[in-house]
Amino acid sequence: MIKKKLQTILQRRVRSAFSLIEIMVILFIISLGLVGVLSLIIQNIQSQSYNKNNFIAYQLAQEGVELIRQVRDSNWKNGVNFGTNLVPLSSFVGEYYMDYQDTIPHDASSNPTLLTVLKQDSSGFYFHDATSPAANTPFSRLIRITDLSENDFRVNSIVTWQDHNRDYSYDLETFLYDWRYITNK
Repeated sequence: MIKKKLQTILQRRVRSAFSLIEIMVILFIISLGLVGVLSLIIQNIQSQSYNKNNFIAYQLAQEGVELIRQVRDSNWKNGVNFGTNLVPLSSFVGEYYMDYQDTIPHDASSNPTLLTVLKQDSSGFYFHDATSPAANTPFSRLIRITDLSENDFRVNSIVTWQDHNRDYSYDLETFLYDWRYITNK
């Protein structure tokens, strides 16, 4: 009787145990699940960084267009030709840099890489100043003005940045017209 009870107890123990192969299969399945979850987390962090920088780049590109529009409007207000300080004299295309502190765009053709890098001041404003001790941001802005005719020109505000060793670019384009000339025809 005791012998039978002992045999049934031993048989139950043998049946309820896991083999080494079963344990390895379970660990493999769990590790696959963890790798999938971790890769999703990493991808989410990278896309958050890209989305944040893309939004900033759009705002910087929009600011570049608005700065040029402000120069054109100031020209009208001051009674001078709408393209004064904007349309390149020697060619049909000019490359410039400009920030909120400037009243006219500056020629960037001498060294566009150095001159177009944006820095950020303590108030959070972005500005161009190659000699400033402020830290560089990952963003650069180049404003390209193309003279199309006597009464209009194209403005491209191109913001570039690098994120996770990949280069990105945002190009915002608009056309500015001398509407006073067009309406007086």
